[in-house]
Amino acid sequence: MDTAAYIIVFTVGLLFGSFTNVIIARMPVEESIIFPPSHCPSCHKRLRAADLVPVLSWLFLRGRCRYCQDSISLRYPLVEILCALLFIGVYLRWGLSVTTLSGFIFSVILLAAAFIDIDHWIIPDRLTYPGMAIGLLISFWTLGFLPALYGTLAFGGLMLAIALISNGGMGGGDIKMAAAIGAFTGIKGAAVTLLMASLLGAIFGLGVMAVNKTGRKTPIKFGPFLALSAYIAYLFADSIIFWYLGFL
Repeated sequence: MDTAAYIIVFTVGLLFGSFTNVIIARMPVEESIIFPPSHCPSCHKRLRAADLVPVLSWLFLRGRCRYCQDSISLRYPLVEILCALLFIGVYLRWGLSVTTLSGFIFSVILLAAAFIDIDHWIIPDRLTYPGMAIGLLISFWTLGFLPALYGTLAFGGLMLAIALISNGGMGGGDIKMAAAIGAFTGIKGAAVTLLMASLLGAIFGLGVMAVNKTGRKTPIKFGPFLALSAYIAYLFADSIIFWYLGFL
């Protein structure tokens, strides 16, 4: 593949990673992701263009605000790099296509949901509802509207049923996030996501219980496992299902 294409996709991923950081920082506190312009959360000084170059600005400023010298979390360049890598993965799988564009949008949603859940134990409606709408809209040019709609209803409905049966064992944000995932992946992708997320969540939960010596009812943040599993399902759901059926 042309090296220039890798560089372009990686750069675009870094830029969208910077935007993802804005989503992560502002959505949980119900701030606009557009206004006001980017500013230091400590001194509220408006940042210049030179302060906003993904990764490089953080390195040049040694992880500190240019104006108040307050520390800037390592999470910012980490999210930017992760987003760029997710974009590369989507491009490698789907090439230059509408499915790739859909995957880029999906990656931003998943990355934002995972980090917001890690920080705040929530996945905001302001993220999941637009995610559902975008997934359904773009499905006309990807997997098809009806498969996307079925995925939305099936995955969201199943997670809602689990929440009701478990008497609140599943959060509302997880339910809506599942519906958004179904809109992008369809029923097959949703099934792979659920199985993988449940397995990863169970392994993590057992690890937490072993280390902290806590009980089975210790809550865990399910959003990151949903996000990771959904990304893998978006790329490889058909291959995973074919591989799994080979064992039956």
